[in-house]
Amino acid sequence: MKTSARVGALCALGIILSASGYEVYSQSTENQKDEIACLTVDSSNAVIAVEKDLLEKTHTEMFGKNRITIGTLLFHNEGVAKEGTRIIVPFTLVGRRGQSEFQAVVRCSNLQDIEYDKL
Repeated sequence: MKTSARVGALCALGIILSASGYEVYSQSTENQKDEIACLTVDSSNAVIAVEKDLLEKTHTEMFGKNRITIGTLLFHNEGVAKEGTRIIVPFTLVGRRGQSEFQAVVRCSNLQDIEYDKL
């Protein structure tokens, strides 16, 4: 009985270690894909992806209930830059209460993977 418990514990430990190793390997592979994609992706494609995302989807948690329109959106193309495996796209939203500065952080290997930060 003690031997079967040891075998079971060793099997469980092996499974946990294998899963951890696979997770590390997957993250490494994703980073390599992003690095390669950043060499070939054009920054203007990231700006287009952000514009489309802002105009088509509602991001109420970040931008409130007001709908974003082409007239309320101003991109700062001179500030668009690649940083590591991401493309930073700065923009301004103009509303009734003034303007607010934001940046979109776009993943090079997946231009639909966009995060927003208020500046």
